[in-house]
Amino acid sequence: MLRMPEFRVHRARSAQEAVELWHGLGGAEGRGKDAVWSAMYIAGGTDLLPNIKHRLFTPKHLISLELPQPQIVDEGDFLRIDAGVKLQALADHPLIQATLPPLASAAGKVAGPQIRRMGTIGGNVLLDTRCLFYNQTESWRQALGYCLKKEGTWCHVVGGPKTCVAAQSSDCVPVLLALNARLRLTGPSGERELSLRELYRYNGFDHLTLTPGELLTAVRVPKPAPGFRGLYHKLRTRGSIDFPELSVAVTGAWEGDAPSSLEIVIGAINPQPKPVKGLDEWLGRPLTDEGIEAITTLVHKATRPQGSIIGDPDWRRAMAGVFTRRALLELRAASA
Repeated sequence: MLRMPEFRVHRARSAQEAVELWHGLGGAEGRGKDAVWSAMYIAGGTDLLPNIKHRLFTPKHLISLELPQPQIVDEGDFLRIDAGVKLQALADHPLIQATLPPLASAAGKVAGPQIRRMGTIGGNVLLDTRCLFYNQTESWRQALGYCLKKEGTWCHVVGGPKTCVAAQSSDCVPVLLALNARLRLTGPSGERELSLRELYRYNGFDHLTLTPGELLTAVRVPKPAPGFRGLYHKLRTRGSIDFPELSVAVTGAWEGDAPSSLEIVIGAINPQPKPVKGLDEWLGRPLTDEGIEAITTLVHKATRPQGSIIGDPDWRRAMAGVFTRRALLELRAASA
């Protein structure tokens, strides 16, 4: 049995109170693998608490985010999803199912029902990167000499001291990226908005660009154009519980069998989700079988999984093309 280390829990009734508590309790010293956490935020805790049990984080204080009832709100051109919305509530919400079905699908594929009823969309967006050499017990990691992401100096995946390739393994993030979502943040300097595309960087031990102590309060998703369609495919060993070994989000607006916009994002391959570039040449004209095969090839070339999570990288790369082909064929058929 893994015992939970000792910490104190503090309750915050507003985002500003949470930020003030974080700084008042010492916050964190350093960033990334060098960070020493005195205080951390907690909402659902479905990822954070297991990581604390594994001594990946050892905060002295947890700030429980007991904010007003989180909501999903129609703001005209945007849908606002408060960060505290539970993943199961997101998957089941009629407005999300009707307006953003691939997001409902992705939220409904996270882990299992119990975890979805506790985990939040905010936690899914800010999920810590994962690696076979990192998400282990303290004794396991110590026996190997630790790793570059935590207490060590060497990445056991790529075999070097410079680059950590732990994977960003959120289910909802590829879909939200394809939908051009924005984040509402509260920090010591007040509120700001950030494009989700600016949140992640290619650094497994410091993959978020947030300033210290910033708190995610809401995700804002632009309402899609008429003719919008989208799908989310997830590769995993078991039909529940597992994190994605690879994921593909495909979204776009269609006029008959011709896409007027098209976004493809690959997840769970690297510290940074991968939006696929070079899709514009297939816009505004019927998407033929040849076009689908060309896009599939493009996705395959753009997908370069690392061996940081379970599943052979070559197999995961091949499945990126398979999922893309399946999604495009289904979207074309539904739009014809």
